[in-house]
Formats: sequence, structure tokens, C-alpha cells
Amino acid sequence: MTRRSLLSSVLVGANALLLSCGGDDEEAQSSPAAPDSRVGTGTESTNDSRQLTLAALDTPFAVHPAQNAIQEWSKGSIDSNSDEIQFELAKIPLQVGAREFLAAREAGGVTVDLIWLPIREDIPALFKTGLIGTLDRWLQFDQSRPMEAFAGEARRLVRFRSQTLAMPIAVAPGVLAHNANRFRIANQAGPTHEWTWEDFIETGKRLTDDRNGDGTIDRWGFAAAGFFPDWLPFLLQEDVTIADLETGEIGIEDPASLRALSAWDELGREHGILPYGPDVTVAQLFGWNDLNHRGMYFTPFLQRMPDQWQMVTPLPKKDRNTTPLVLVEALAIPAPADGELAYEVLVPLAHWLGERRALPAVTAGWQYLQKPDREHFDLIFPESVRATGLQALTEARASHVASSLALTQALFNIITWRLARDEVGIEQAIEQAANWLQNYLIE
Repeated sequence: MTRRSLLSSVLVGANALLLSCGGDDEEAQSSPAAPDSRVGTGTESTNDSRQLTLAALDTPFAVHPAQNAIQEWSKGSIDSNSDEIQFELAKIPLQVGAREFLAAREAGGVTVDLIWLPIREDIPALFKTGLIGTLDRWLQFDQSRPMEAFAGEARRLVRFRSQTLAMPIAVAPGVLAHNANRFRIANQAGPTHEWTWEDFIETGKRLTDDRNGDGTIDRWGFAAAGFFPDWLPFLLQEDVTIADLETGEIGIEDPASLRALSAWDELGREHGILPYGPDVTVAQLFGWNDLNHRGMYFTPFLQRMPDQWQMVTPLPKKDRNTTPLVLVEALAIPAPADGELAYEVLVPLAHWLGERRALPAVTAGWQYLQKPDREHFDLIFPESVRATGLQALTEARASHVASSLALTQALFNIITWRLARDEVGIEQAIEQAANWLQNYLIE
């Protein structure tokens, strides 16, 4: 299996876990009004309604989250001045990304008016290829200032070259997930909210062993997540901005990057808690050989974690307790759409969805980022993880690197993979990463 297919399979599973929306099963069984034959044209039907198409990634759920949103829109539950507009849902197949889907639709002359983008999509790439447009032409004249409803760090995640490409509707901070069963077997106390990197390393050593006695370590204390750069927290806690896609700033060449990546490299080279050496495989780095026996890994805070990974705590602490903030879901307008009409429904739909995500980007409702509302939060998450999510959000910093599959995969190949195999020095990896990021920003 290739690195790309490994990452894609992980992300498909993550997308399914992260997509969630209100509505009960009984309600969901009722179908909205049959779509007009002129779907996506923006023209009025005979009953004075207009039909728009909302595209969203397909899910394994019996009831699609976007279908729930469409039903709530049809019932008038979403505050809007566009009551005459109705939606139909166009499902994007799990193995087909937004880029391929939109390109095929455009080639076929079939309009998509809004697209609900999941975590794996690279929004700047969609813009650079002309498949989605910016929102600034409408935002600058919108007296309601709709972007102010979103937390500042969430807004940064949809900015590129000083332009707004989408509206964020869900975010997730980075956390430390640990396998409670592995800790129990090792007679090791679980992580706490006060954990330092020294605590993390010492525990990782106790969780790393040769379980079959063949002289080769096969049970590691720490593993890479694949879809989340595991060296990223080290850089953020050194106050390094790897890449700011809004301003074009590339900070990975900062001298602090050398310290941060050296600390990560030592996890394998010196401490032996992460696979390291010329024969290391991608499967070993990701822990695919034995998912149940990985001790710890870094991940975005998911609404539903697999059974053996439901125990999460904030990342280990340093002088700065910064954690990456990942863009999980966003709404955008495809370039061929009637932008003015689409924008008319984009704002109320994005605000409504944003207030109802597990970890919303909208602050006007639960205000997680600026003023955590623990009463609402308690209704969604078990007590064991509630405090973790709230603490991680207060320490979160927007990260394009963790939010883009293109960036994550490229930097895995340049930094993670090659350093773990001892193929390059840290200075060389930094230089090559900076060059790749520069090309990404200007191409």
C-alpha cells in the first residue's frame, strides 16, 4: 500500500467520525420536496421557489448530516431571508475528492451552488485550480459582518493570499490520545493535563518493548498519526509559524525550528520510543502493524474516538502550551455557481451548522474558544474528555499544515519519513521543506 493510499484511508475514517449533525432518525426518513428539473440553474420554478445544489462528502451513516441540514432549512428552522430557496443534496463519493467531483460537474455543465468541504480537502488548491472562488466580493459589502461570528483562529484557516475562500463550520485542536489498555499492562499511570515532554518520553520508554522476544522492537510507545504531523506541536511550542497561507510567511527556517525538529528526532534516535533507522517502513511509523498496541499518538480532537483510543488529554507542556487547530469542515462556493445567490444562503447555513458541530468554529452560540460554555459541552462529550477539549481549544493556534492533506503529505515525505530513516540532516530537511512551501504558495 502506498503512503498516499494509507493517508487517504485514515482520512476517510476520520471524516466519517468528524461529520455529525442534529436531527433524529424518524425526522430524517421524510424526504424533502422533489427537486425541480432545473436543479442548479438558479432559475425560479413554477411555485416561485429556487432550487440550489449542496454537495457534501458521502458518509456511511444511514442519514447524511447534510440531509438533516436541508430538512431543517426546508422547515424554516434556519434563520434566513431566503425562504423561497430549496436545496437538493449531491453526494461526493468517499473515494472521489472535491477537486475531481467539481471538475467533472463543471465539465458536464451541471452546477453545484455550495460545497461542504471535509478535513481532507486542500482548499487553497481548489482555489488555485479555479474550482472555488473567494467570498470577499460579497463580504466587503455585507453590513452584517458575518465572519465576526467565527473565532479568529478559525477564520485564519480559510484565508489564503489575503482572501477568504470559505466559511469555517468546525474545528478541532490537537490532543494526545493514549491506549489505556497498554498503560494498564505496563502498570503505568495515564497522562494528565499537567504532563511535560519529559513525562511523555519516560512513559514512552516504558511502553516500548519486544513483545515476542525476537530481538526486534514491535510495540512502540509512540506512533505517527499520518494525517497529523507529529512534529508540529514541537514547532508551535517554540513559537514557529511553519507557513501562514494568508500572509505568505514561511517560518520553518527560524532557528527555533532546529531545536523543535531536533527534539522530535530524538524521540526515535535517542529515546527509542518511535520507529527509527534505515529500514523503517511507513506502516511502522503509523503503527499499522499493530494498531491496538501503539501506546500514544497525536490527533485532532475527534467527537468519537475508537474504543481503545477514547482516553485523550492535552498535549504535553512546554513554556508555551500551544496546540495545532485543525479545520475540520467548511462551506465554499464553487466558481461556476451564481455567487450572489449562493452567498445569500451560505451565511445563514454556515452559522447554523457552525453552532451545531461537535467543536464549532462559531463563537456566537457556545463560545468554546472565547468563553467555554461547559453546560452545553457536557451534553455532547463524556466527562473524561470534556475538560481536555475545552483546555485544548483555549491553547489552539490555527495550523494550515495540519488542515491540508497536500501540506501534510508533502511534509511527511520531506521531514517525517526521511528523518525517521536517517536519510537527511535536520538542516537539510528544513531547507527542502521551506523550498517546497515557497513553491506551494506562489504556484
